[in-house]
Amino acid sequence: MLLYQNLTNYARRFCGHDQDMKDHKIAFAEFEQQLREGLGQLYHPGYRPPQPLSTILGVDRQNSIAVVRETLIQAIDALKPSPDTPPNARSWRLYLVLFHRYVEARTQEETAELLSITPRHLRREQQEALHVLARWLWDRYPASHTSPDEKETDDEGATWRSQVQQELAALYKSSPGAVADVAEAIAGAVTVGRPLAARHNVELGHCPVEAGLLVELHPSALRQIVVTAIEKLAQQMPQGRILLAATRVGDTIQITITADPVAPGSVPDSALIREILTAQGGTFVTQRSGDEVRYQVNLPAVAPLTVLVVDDNADLVHFYRRFVANTRYRITHTAEGQSVFHVIEQERPDVIVLDVMLPDMDGWELLTALRNHPLTHTIPVIVCSVVRREELASVLHAARYVAKPVRRQHFIQALDQVLAPVSTSATPVQAHSATAC
Repeated sequence: MLLYQNLTNYARRFCGHDQDMKDHKIAFAEFEQQLREGLGQLYHPGYRPPQPLSTILGVDRQNSIAVVRETLIQAIDALKPSPDTPPNARSWRLYLVLFHRYVEARTQEETAELLSITPRHLRREQQEALHVLARWLWDRYPASHTSPDEKETDDEGATWRSQVQQELAALYKSSPGAVADVAEAIAGAVTVGRPLAARHNVELGHCPVEAGLLVELHPSALRQIVVTAIEKLAQQMPQGRILLAATRVGDTIQITITADPVAPGSVPDSALIREILTAQGGTFVTQRSGDEVRYQVNLPAVAPLTVLVVDDNADLVHFYRRFVANTRYRITHTAEGQSVFHVIEQERPDVIVLDVMLPDMDGWELLTALRNHPLTHTIPVIVCSVVRREELASVLHAARYVAKPVRRQHFIQALDQVLAPVSTSATPVQAHSATAC
C-alpha cells in the first residue's frame, strides 16, 4: 500500500539521520492541527502540505496533492472496523465521520443528516475522529517511544498490528455485543499485577470504582490494557506506588493509572494500548509532572439497556439471559400478553422481543396494539417466533423479524441493529490532575 511504502521510506531517511527530519520535528498538537487543515483541503488542486506534515506522512512536499490525498485516504481506510465489529461500535461512528466528511467531501450538515445526529453533535464527533486519525499516524512516526518487543520494523509492526486486530475480531466473534465492567476489570488487573509490582518494590492499589460503569470494549481487552499499563510503569520505578481509578466524565469513562516516582526520562508508552484503543474509538493520554507519570484511558461509556421478552417458554428466556451475559443488555420477562403494558410502565424497556404464539392473546394483535399506543409506539419490537411470517411482521411495523431457533450471535445482532441510533457517544475529554482516593 502507498501509505506503508511512504512510511517505510520515511523510516529509511530517519535511520540515515536525514537532516530534513531533524529540522522539522513537531509536537503532536501541531501535527494534529496541520492534519486537520490538510484534510480540509484534500481536493484543492493547489494545496501543498507544510514540511512537518509531509515529513511524517512520508511524502515529498513537491508531490502532487493526489499523492497526499491517496496517503490520507488510505490512513482513513485503515481505521475501518472489521466486518465482525458490531454496527453500533464507537469505531464505526468515528470511521464514518472521517469517510463522509473527507473521503466523500460532504459538508457537516450532509454528514450529520447521514448519521442521524445534529451538526453540533457532529462537530464533537469530528474532533474526536480527527484525534484518533492523528494518533494513528503519529504512532507510526519512527521517533515515537515504542517498545522494541511490540514494534521493531515497519514490516514487523504492520504484521503485529494485523495480529492484534485479528485477535480483537476473534473476541467479538465469539462474544458479540460484549462490554466491560470497569470495576471488575480494574480489580482483576490489580490481582494479576500485584506480583509484578512487588518485584519492583511498588505498592499497587485502586480507588473504589462506581458500580455499573460499562465501556464499549471486550472485558479481556480492557484487562490487557490495564495490566500492560501497570507493567510499563512498574518497570520504570525503583519503588513507590501505582494507583488506579475510574470515573465518568460526560459520556466517557476515564480510567487513570498514576505512578510515583518514575525514573527520569521520557514517559513509557505502549503500542498495544494504543492499537486496542484506536480500534475501539478510545484515546490514550500520557503525562509527566516531576516524578509522577499518569496514564489516562478514555473509552465511550455504555448505558445498560432493558429488553422486555414476551414469551411463555421459560427455557428459551433462560437462554436469552445467557445470551446477553456480559453485554449492555438486561432481560426482563413476562409470559402473558395481557400484562405487557403494566410491565412496560414499570420497566420502561428499550426494546421488546415478542413471540406471536402466546397463551392468552394473539401476538400479531399485541404487536398492532404496541404500535398504536402512545406509551409504546416508539419502542422497537423484534418478532421472534417459529411462525415464519417476516412480511407480516414488516407490514405491522416490527423493527425486525428473527426466526426461532435463534443463535446467540443473531440475537445480539438484532438488538444491536434496532438500538444502534441510541448508542452512547463519547465526548472528547482532556487529561485532569490526578486525585487521591
